[in-house]
Amino acid sequence: MDRVLLLNPYPFLHANYSERREYAFLQGNKVSYWLDEIHHSITVDYPVLVPGNVKVAVVRAKILKTLPIWVRWMGQSDRYEDYMQTCIAFVVRFVQVLQELNVKTVLFCTAVSHHVEISLAEIACQIAGVQQMFLYPMPFFAKPFRLLPLLQKESIQDRHIFGAQVSDRSAIVEIEAYKANYLAGEPPNLNKKFNSVEQSYSIALAQVAILGLKKIVKLVVRRKSKVQVYPVGKWVDHDCFSLLRMVRSQKAALDHYESVMQDDTTVDSMLLEDGPLPFLYAHFQPEATSFPEGGDYANHLDIVIEIRRLGYKGKILYGEHPACWSYRASLGFTRVGLHRSIEYYKRLASLNCTFVRPGYGSLHRNSKGFLPITITGSIAVERSLCGYSTCCAGLPWFKDAPGIFSLVETFGENGVFYDSERWQFSSDIALEWFSSNISQKTLINYPGIGSGIKLESIDEQNEFLNELEILLEKTFD
Repeated sequence: MDRVLLLNPYPFLHANYSERREYAFLQGNKVSYWLDEIHHSITVDYPVLVPGNVKVAVVRAKILKTLPIWVRWMGQSDRYEDYMQTCIAFVVRFVQVLQELNVKTVLFCTAVSHHVEISLAEIACQIAGVQQMFLYPMPFFAKPFRLLPLLQKESIQDRHIFGAQVSDRSAIVEIEAYKANYLAGEPPNLNKKFNSVEQSYSIALAQVAILGLKKIVKLVVRRKSKVQVYPVGKWVDHDCFSLLRMVRSQKAALDHYESVMQDDTTVDSMLLEDGPLPFLYAHFQPEATSFPEGGDYANHLDIVIEIRRLGYKGKILYGEHPACWSYRASLGFTRVGLHRSIEYYKRLASLNCTFVRPGYGSLHRNSKGFLPITITGSIAVERSLCGYSTCCAGLPWFKDAPGIFSLVETFGENGVFYDSERWQFSSDIALEWFSSNISQKTLINYPGIGSGIKLESIDEQNEFLNELEILLEKTFD
């Protein structure tokens, strides 16, 4: 019997499918399923045997590629190698389980694997030849938000839109409104907005100190926990000293950026004299839109180095993301200091990058004086809908949309950058592409994937379950 496995399903989702024989469930390190009218459970822990078709060296290499996720969430880097062995054991055992249960598809109740345990499950699927399905929040819809199913098999490199009709919900009105919002000079409605408290350096330092005091109190009064944590879940977050280093690095780096960035008048003159120029729209980091969605180009330095390798020798404009000035967000410290330092900006400057004021790119969004480069940013969607080309270094869900070009396509031989006539095209083509790939293809985002905002009504829950049922039935086709 072919099966679909639901990875860490929400309680309401597990309750809806738990009696279905064609489904299995991974919760923590326990896989549950039905066989011959008997309910079974398998613990994914340490393999006794390693199958001949599983190469441990390949498993290790795949895990190492996810190291940016480890750096984002895990402290105690001195324990990484020991923890690596635990992760390899988990992946090998989970590969065995997937093959034993004849799992054909795993549904990830998330948009992308941006946490350690989820990334390990994805690696196991890839080794076992099991396709992975993710539910990606669409930027076009206001409440209720909607999810687009994406499929991949070997890696995020082959990720694509599933494309099956699962609802009767059109997207054309929302897509046109998204385009109009961009033309009106407004940021996307779903963009995170940071306040002055989150951007205060002194408040951030105070919060680090409070966190440290809480840790000390816990160490003094802590009783031994009765909660059993399975081995892969035993990683430890960054401590207050690491967070302090991040905050201080972030502050020093951004102070340096402000001291070397050029004013708008200087940049305007530069574009007149040296333009057109590439304009790198930096991402707020660390974030899933950079890694894993950036693929091989999750770091802006790697992007600039690749542009140079491809032969471009002129100036490159670099615009820092405004959110990088925020030290905290709703879920805790932003950890921007992991990706920003004075040395980071000096390396970019050595590669002939000119730093511009955050917001300059938005103010001159339709300028013919520069071609935007992003990893996977929404600027590319907005420009595509308006008939403007953009270089996407990463692997966004919309990578096949009109006007979206890779680094090689942009800066390689006969690249788009060197032919300004290819910088524009009919916006009707893009509108048709987005509408045909999204209309009737999305599910209502009842669980709050990506937004953290779960919907409340039972009607919305039933709508999600009905649309998910159609989706999952089509994975068996």
